[in-house]
Amino acid sequence: MLRYEERVPEMEQIYRLYENDGWKDFLKLPKETLHKAMKQSWMVVSVYDGERLIGTGRLISDGVINAYLCGLIVDPSYRSKGVGKEMVRMMAERCTEAKLYLQLLAEEDKAGYYEKLGFEMFTLGFKYNS
Repeated sequence: MLRYEERVPEMEQIYRLYENDGWKDFLKLPKETLHKAMKQSWMVVSVYDGERLIGTGRLISDGVINAYLCGLIVDPSYRSKGVGKEMVRMMAERCTEAKLYLQLLAEEDKAGYYEKLGFEMFTLGFKYNS
């Protein structure tokens, strides 16, 4: 039975999950920095199978107007089983309760997944290349 919890996972667990999904190579962050980002989030949802972290997602927010979903990761062996969908549902529910506009940035090939979860494209996103 999977457990969904609103808590920041242990540093090693987060790092292992990110490493397993290839995000570690993209972000190029030390485990301490990744853990700090998680701890400073407005909400974190973590999913466990026993003691093993198999999914996580987080919201960053000003707590007044906007919330941004980021870092939604599910271990590849647990995908297509509703884990990501449930994490998004939990975070969306919290945003609705707090009257926050929930937004996210996603890669183009992931757009269909988020549209199935109730998101719609509304703007064009950019990132600064330093």
